[in-house]
Amino acid sequence: MNRDGLRRGLAWGLVATLLLPVMLAVVLGLGGLLGALGDAAGAAVCSRLGIVLGGLWITAVVATVAATAATALAQDPPRRPDGPPRRRRRRMNPLAGERLAADREGRDRPPS
Repeated sequence: MNRDGLRRGLAWGLVATLLLPVMLAVVLGLGGLLGALGDAAGAAVCSRLGIVLGGLWITAVVATVAATAATALAQDPPRRPDGPPRRRRRRMNPLAGERLAADREGRDRPPS
């Protein structure tokens, strides 16, 4: 699958992942309303439709994750023209080195 197909699949997966829970809530709410009004057949249909929508939602989430991974793997990694990243060196104060040496000498000497 080429990159354009992966992106299109990712877009559809994202839309399905976001819209299916809304549809599921509406259908289950309608089923509850129909059950409260005494329409057992309508409530049963909404319950079965809710199960189907829930399965589709889980499938859409898994497909979206897979499409995201495939899209990320299909992209070329960023390259640096000058090789690996360089580490920054900390600049040391020239006087700090002299102070450290003086402290070491002072510690090595016995107290007079």
